[in-house]
Amino acid sequence: MTQLGWVEGKNLAIEYRFGEGKGPDRLAELAVELVRLRLDVIVIQATSSALAVKKATSTIPIVMASVGDPVTQGLVASLARPGGNITGLASLADELAGKRIEMLKEVIPKSTRVGVITGGGGRGSDLQLEAMRAASARWD
Repeated sequence: MTQLGWVEGKNLAIEYRFGEGKGPDRLAELAVELVRLRLDVIVIQATSSALAVKKATSTIPIVMASVGDPVTQGLVASLARPGGNITGLASLADELAGKRIEMLKEVIPKSTRVGVITGGGGRGSDLQLEAMRAASARWD
């Protein structure tokens, strides 16, 4: 940013907010707080944050730094044409999770039992588990 002439505290202000694991109500409060500041853009990292900010504003641009599947989550209309005020990167982790199971079966074809540990607690984790279950159901 400095190479482009942007210096925090001089001609750039960045407002940081953290949900601290306190859940969707706290994220909603933070989203409203950021909208009140009339920011030029809001950058989010998690799906839960994106959903809270989307609910709080339809005018301030929102950039997703990393969100699972924004289409399935109802954040954007499509990846090619997101529409609205949201754009950014999608990790599509649920699709990758299913593909990992398929690759595992190719690498270890005699495997019959696979353990999965997840942090859980979110729609993204649920979608990944669904994709893994679907991929494992296709095993012979």
